Amino acid sequence: MRPARKALLLGLLGCLGLLFGSCGSPRPGGPAVREVRPGQSIQAAIDQARPGETIVLTRGTWSENLRIEKNLTLRGAGPEATLLRPAQPGPPLVWIRGDAEVTLEGLTLQEARGGYLHPQLSSAGAFAQDRARVTLQRVRLQNHAASGVFARDQAHVVLRDAVISGNARYGLELVGRAQAVLERVRVEGNKLGGVWLAEEAALEGEDLRLQGNLGPGVWARDAAALRLFTGELRENATNAVRLQDRSTAVLTAVQILQHPESGVHVADQAELRGYGALWEGNWHGVEVAGGLVQLERCGIRASRWDGVRAQGGRVEVRGSWLEGGRGAGLNAFGAAQVALWDSTIRGFSVAGVSGFSTHPVQGQGNVLAANGVDLVGRVDPQLRQPRAVAERPWRRLEGPEEDLQGVVDGLRAGGVLELAPGRYPGGLTVDKPLEIRGEGAVLVGQEGAPVISVVAGGELRLVGVGLQGGGEGLAVGAGARAELVACELRDNAAGIRVWQDGQLRVQGGRIAHHPQGGLWLWDQAQAELEEATLRENGVCGIGVAGRSRLVLRRCVLAENGWQGGLLLRDRAEVELYENLFANNYGYGIAVQDRVCVGSGPGFWGSLQGAGNVFEGNYKGPACPAALALRVSG
Repeated sequence: MRPARKALLLGLLGCLGLLFGSCGSPRPGGPAVREVRPGQSIQAAIDQARPGETIVLTRGTWSENLRIEKNLTLRGAGPEATLLRPAQPGPPLVWIRGDAEVTLEGLTLQEARGGYLHPQLSSAGAFAQDRARVTLQRVRLQNHAASGVFARDQAHVVLRDAVISGNARYGLELVGRAQAVLERVRVEGNKLGGVWLAEEAALEGEDLRLQGNLGPGVWARDAAALRLFTGELRENATNAVRLQDRSTAVLTAVQILQHPESGVHVADQAELRGYGALWEGNWHGVEVAGGLVQLERCGIRASRWDGVRAQGGRVEVRGSWLEGGRGAGLNAFGAAQVALWDSTIRGFSVAGVSGFSTHPVQGQGNVLAANGVDLVGRVDPQLRQPRAVAERPWRRLEGPEEDLQGVVDGLRAGGVLELAPGRYPGGLTVDKPLEIRGEGAVLVGQEGAPVISVVAGGELRLVGVGLQGGGEGLAVGAGARAELVACELRDNAAGIRVWQDGQLRVQGGRIAHHPQGGLWLWDQAQAELEEATLRENGVCGIGVAGRSRLVLRRCVLAENGWQGGLLLRDRAEVELYENLFANNYGYGIAVQDRVCVGSGPGFWGSLQGAGNVFEGNYKGPACPAALALRVSG
């Protein structure tokens, strides 16, 4: 055969081969690529593919449930162009097993049906198990009856430039020892939450967006681990991050925004470490029920209540700033152990630091300003940097032009402040021996905050001064002392509260028109009142609880609320001498229990005294009646 004819014949055979051959077969000697078009089976191509091959899907829609147990790449024409839906309910849409290394890219995986069957199987968009290693990039996982991605055992998942949305469970669910790395991923609108981490699962995310999920952004439990760098968690239905059991989280330069509950909730023995993270617009910034929280150079602003709220566990805050909220910048109660160093707290309606834990709030070097009051309760007075050097023994103010806290800070221990008649802004913290005199002077507080708070180291003597308009007229915390002489407290939410082992003495004066009660004693507080009048207070004139101690001499308790003149509970010790209980809307004296008043714990302390008079109380002299007989003789 002539060479020209031979070349022509070979060319014709090559064309026929291209025309009638399988389009899914790789070209001999060429790259290991198979192309699958709509109407052809992706699973068949997977079964035929050699390990390491790439299966290319053109533009179109497929209805299949895929199982992959070998190394390969499944590449679509882009998430807008290539769509994979299930052929049957129950199995995952793409199920990857064994030691397979699989890449899925340029696809949308949508609407796997059947739901969450058990931890070993669910109708996820992508399901990875065993020791599989899966990379999903430029993919969308949408509207699956379980989670968008589910990984268990020792599977390892990488997601890049992906969107996981609208799934019936979580966007991403990791259990066992599964691990995931997320880069530039959006997880939004999933029904139970954004991410679920359990057992020893671990997630690392960079530039991760978790938004609008109908549960927490991330829920980690058991010994799961979370690490996020940059990114944003916004407007999830509960918390941005919820940690429990022994789970851990490290948040670096992450923004946590606009959650109706706390931005991060930490419980049990979980641990949170934040570095340069920002919380904004959450109900509480961080809420701690247990475990360990360490924040360094973080910002918490525009909280709808507390910046940091700790009822248990240990909290350490360094070099951070907390700004704006209707509660406290740092609120410690229960058994929380809290320390605060070199931070700024400003703009909280109640207090900069509120300490009602069994452990005092510790720390130093902090700047507190523009709060309802800087410190209240059981706190270390060294927490707060004074606004002025304490160098004067005496000051007199003719009006409210100067910052009253700065004036008080500028007085030496034992100093005296005289106030000319007039109205002055309240919100004072007193942490040293001090006397304030002011015939005709009135300090006016703001809603929710004490007009004056006396904390550890404080010994306040207040003479002839009025206190109005605060959450409490006077708050006396652990180890602090206050003496009031001829003062009038009126129209605060509560007149006086004394907590922990604070001490109060009142000589003369009037405590009136407080809807939450005239005087409350808690814990092991002590109070002695002589010739004072408590009138027209809501709830009760005086409430005595815990192991507190009260002595009343020649006082008047009249026209107080439905719980009466004097309310007794717990192990309080009370002495009453020559007092008048008149025209109260409840009893003159009552025990807080279901028989007498309310549904409290009852009273098993001590009551003694003599010469007391009961007149015109709406429900009677006392409940039980024997109490009045005990102190009337």
